[in-house]
Amino acid sequence: MTLQEYITMQYGNDPYWFEAEVGAPYHALRINKCYNNAQYLKGMHKVTRREDMLYKGEAYQTKKTLINYAKTVLRFHDSYLLGKPVSYSGEEETVKTINDIVRLGGYDSTDYEILDRVLKFGDAFEVVYQEDAVIKSKILDCRDSYPIYYNGEYLGFIEHWTDAWSGIAYYNVYYPNYTENWSNDGGELHMYNNAINVCGLPIHWHNFNDEDYNFGRDLLSELIPIMDDIEDAMSKLGDAVYTLSMNPIPVATGQRIDSSIPADAVGYVLNLDVGDFKYANCQMDYNTINLYLDNMKKWLADVACFPSVFSSNGNISNVSEVSIRMLFHMASLLADENKKWLNKGFRERLNRWSMMMNMQGLGTIDDVDIIYNYNLPSATAETIANLHMLKGMGAISVETIIEKSDLIASKDVELERLKAEQKEAEKKMEKEMQVMNNNGGSEEGKDKKQQGNADKNKVSK
Repeated sequence: MTLQEYITMQYGNDPYWFEAEVGAPYHALRINKCYNNAQYLKGMHKVTRREDMLYKGEAYQTKKTLINYAKTVLRFHDSYLLGKPVSYSGEEETVKTINDIVRLGGYDSTDYEILDRVLKFGDAFEVVYQEDAVIKSKILDCRDSYPIYYNGEYLGFIEHWTDAWSGIAYYNVYYPNYTENWSNDGGELHMYNNAINVCGLPIHWHNFNDEDYNFGRDLLSELIPIMDDIEDAMSKLGDAVYTLSMNPIPVATGQRIDSSIPADAVGYVLNLDVGDFKYANCQMDYNTINLYLDNMKKWLADVACFPSVFSSNGNISNVSEVSIRMLFHMASLLADENKKWLNKGFRERLNRWSMMMNMQGLGTIDDVDIIYNYNLPSATAETIANLHMLKGMGAISVETIIEKSDLIASKDVELERLKAEQKEAEKKMEKEMQVMNNNGGSEEGKDKKQQGNADKNKVSK
């Protein structure tokens, strides 16, 4: 089905069909989820809505312990998979072309942002375009993005937002071959621009979702319920410590005390003729509380695929490469899963690049592999030894060694340096060969030449 057929079927060729489309319930639910996740990341957690109470006849502001741990988890997974940019493998000229596009278009940061958006919201949308002969990308806000699917087929796309200051609504409608720009500036909805769309629809990046194969499911939604429980427990614990442990109730038995005792009194001495005086406070079961919180943190680490060692104070120095990989096993499993949907997006992007290059007569991009470089802590000496062994076996290239080494900051810079050193060595060798030729060649050559001259002299005699 084409987008035009969809418009005819759903909206009877209404010229303002996109207004109704963005208001569809399935769009509204997803956009609302994105909005709620964005608010959570800003600090609008469930615990902030705890009601205050009265304590000793006065208003008491309950503890609202906010732990934005989810941000830490998301940043970890972003950096673990794409903290080191992806690299490309294939024909030398093709890889060089891709690296130039990546460098000029700033695609390393774009890739990082895409992964971050998907983990936060489940989806990311990328518009590929060309500006001054440079291929670039723009990441759209998930809250403004409305992809159109029918029976699993990607038909069109709408970018819609309303300006907060002017109240003007904007609609950027993407057809497969062209785009239309609409707004209600002036009071009536009208099209103010249209253009040929050479790059196709925005690329829809998303992970796997059993509920809806067309859209992704964010990791953040898996973390929020557990974090809500932890924050609630910590807040209530703070209230209990303050009201029940730090502010005990004075109790006098056997004799009446007519005057009042200040609530903040410290160092007071009461002399009672008859009776007893003491402070009564609550005996809290800290062991049970700690057990509960420890279990919650463990479940959080499991759900987040987060190395639990990061949240402990244990000493993990002097561990082997195998031990490190075991500690990061769950994180690697999630990274392997993320690679599958990222590869799909990378392939689609490479097709867009190839199409744009072909239009410029610059050839196409074929047979390219995407290589991920996990940001995994490593035992440097062990890694170098393994790379040296593989190089000796002829199993890897120098470029691969550079990519896998943590001691090298920039692969491209290092390769250029190696090329420069090789050229310098070749020039030096050429100069030495030239000197040797000018001097009659090598020592062996000199001996042969002298022997040849002696033989000639013998013959002449």
